[in-house]
Amino acid sequence: MSSDWAIVMNILLIFVLMFVAKLIKEKLGLFKSIVIPTALLAGFLGLIIGPEVLGWVRFNTDFYEKLVFHTMGLGFIALTLTEEGVKHRTDSIKSGLFIISTYCFQGVIGMLVVWGMVATFKPDLFVGLGLMLPLAYGQGPGFASSIGESWDMVLPFGFANQYGLTLSTVGFLVGGIVGVIMLNYYIRKYKIPVERLRTLKGLQSKELTVSSVNEINFFDNVTVQIVWIAIIYMVTYFTILGLGSLLSHLGSIGETIASLIKGFNYLFGIILALLFKKILGLTTKISKRTKSLLDRYMMNNLASLFFNIMITASVMAISIEAMKDYWELLAVISVFGAITSLVYIVWFGRRTFHNNTIHYILAMFGMLTGTASTGLALLRGIDPNLDTDVAQNFVLGSAIAAPLGIPLMIALGLPVIGYTENKPMYYYVTFIIILIYMLAMMAVTFIKSRRDKAK
Repeated sequence: MSSDWAIVMNILLIFVLMFVAKLIKEKLGLFKSIVIPTALLAGFLGLIIGPEVLGWVRFNTDFYEKLVFHTMGLGFIALTLTEEGVKHRTDSIKSGLFIISTYCFQGVIGMLVVWGMVATFKPDLFVGLGLMLPLAYGQGPGFASSIGESWDMVLPFGFANQYGLTLSTVGFLVGGIVGVIMLNYYIRKYKIPVERLRTLKGLQSKELTVSSVNEINFFDNVTVQIVWIAIIYMVTYFTILGLGSLLSHLGSIGETIASLIKGFNYLFGIILALLFKKILGLTTKISKRTKSLLDRYMMNNLASLFFNIMITASVMAISIEAMKDYWELLAVISVFGAITSLVYIVWFGRRTFHNNTIHYILAMFGMLTGTASTGLALLRGIDPNLDTDVAQNFVLGSAIAAPLGIPLMIALGLPVIGYTENKPMYYYVTFIIILIYMLAMMAVTFIKSRRDKAK
């Protein structure tokens, strides 16, 4: 196949697999009972027919690794442009604190597990690989791949990216399969009269009103939204390039940080998208014509598109051959991560949410091992029409958690610096920072919960 067609066919293959996955979910009873995103099933189909299993289709996994990296950045820019101002409702704030504390808990568990492996049978492991647990389980393949790729530029192991992608795929399965078991357990235990997942109607319709300036019709408006995303992502690239150039003058530590910054394309994209919204808000005061140039509904659909591509590509990017380098770490982290996350979310959820407790536990477990869509799917198992306010607080909590997670993103660079500079003290500093941050988030959550209960 000529090179000009290769890239196009690799992208088109993702959408064909999504179509087949959608048919399988609708026609096969087994998949009506398991919470598995269509994009994830499409990724497994691609992995099976790909070059390392059946060999029916030849594609380059490196291409899909890069696609994961960039679609995550584009998706978060679109999502940032979608969000409206967060309503600071009590349960929304508690949801945000809950999410961040779980990220920290998973990071603590991950580092402890790797330290345990180093002390027993894998002395050459990089302790920072334990931090892939919150990145993969808690935040998904985009974050895991992004950080993994930046680590691979600095570390000699060469499998951080692949390890992150594979661990995030395991997280999807944990969220879907274990989540369904939890759902059915709670339904039986509390005798909740709800529809089963296989009977939920996935196709619903609603009326939409889209407004824009007179010169722009519906389809032109889609182009406008894509233009905004493209401009912001281009500025993101030059921002990362400029910062990397400045940091490279600060010696070896500066060069290490510069390499790590390349993995934070989503973070710079979010910041620049927020800046763009501020600028657009100022121009709106001058001319009302600019207000309709940002369409939140279309942006939300574009964000969904990018994230679906990211999920499918993340599974197709997995190299089964490369698993031999990290399968022991993957197995141990996956098991400990699943068990401890389940225990923590159930235990902390009962003490955080006094109303609709089971709803929050299911939603949080689905999201903090898989994605937000997994959490919402589990929630629909006992709240089919999303009549409670759990879904709204769940989504708003994710928005609140984003800025709270920035210190944790910064801390991710410390273990790498410790490895490259041969200073293990950085590992302990990272662990202490995450542990203290977790305890602080838990303390604030407990205080708010007690006040709410008292009211």
